Amino acid sequence: MLRSSDPLLRDRRRSRLRTGLRALLIAAAVMIRPPLAAAEGPDGSAAPPAAAPFKCGEASVRLPLDGALARTGRLLAAHAHVQVLAIGSSSTQGVGASAPTKAYPAQLQAELRRRFPGADIAVRNAGIGGETIERTYARLLAELDTTKPDLVIWQVGTNDALTADAAEDKFAAVLQAGLDAIQERGIDIVVVDQQFYKTVRDPARYERFVRMVEKVAADEKICLFPRYRIMRSWAAESSGRLETMLAADGFHMNDNGYACVADLLAEQIYRIVSEKRS
Repeated sequence: MLRSSDPLLRDRRRSRLRTGLRALLIAAAVMIRPPLAAAEGPDGSAAPPAAAPFKCGEASVRLPLDGALARTGRLLAAHAHVQVLAIGSSSTQGVGASAPTKAYPAQLQAELRRRFPGADIAVRNAGIGGETIERTYARLLAELDTTKPDLVIWQVGTNDALTADAAEDKFAAVLQAGLDAIQERGIDIVVVDQQFYKTVRDPARYERFVRMVEKVAADEKICLFPRYRIMRSWAAESSGRLETMLAADGFHMNDNGYACVADLLAEQIYRIVSEKRS
């Protein structure tokens, strides 16, 4: 047995004391360690938290599945190239978007490729801001022969409805002529109607133009993307949903709005094509 005066016992006690002291020092250091510094921006200020991805959610307006997209469906089934022509005014061009890649045609191309994996789909953006239907119609005829699309997405009517001297009967006649030209070539069609605009000066006139587009689409049994009713449903939500979709001018869409149009339009095309296949 070791006695308290033995050197070996004294060494063991000193070792235990040193070990205990180190443990206490380590614990104290952990307790008083300063918190991690927040991430900093380029100017040295605290960087804002990363924004959550924008979610469009489900459309509260039914997406019509009435039109036939036979040519598009055949080409997709055959794994052939599908050329889409998106034509219209500023909503097609992408005014209000942060970059051309954020306009709805570019985002539509990505959404269609996501829904049809491996498909060779290209969407040409032929939008020019400020156009009324007559100018777009002239360009449409040229695009049909040069681009040779398989599917035309024609966004139409907003500027005509907002232009006081645009005749309603002439608008309807030019719209019909454009649809006839597309159909005569065996090309599929989706018509995108007017956007909803809260502060329009003459709501009755504006809605007459909306109904003209709806009627022609129904009479011709072609696919209508009901942009007006979709945007109006967003405006009816108390959360200010529509405002999150609009650019600073309160009229054109922003990246979020164009993304949602692309998402819903791609979903509509996907459902129509899938329904005809089954």
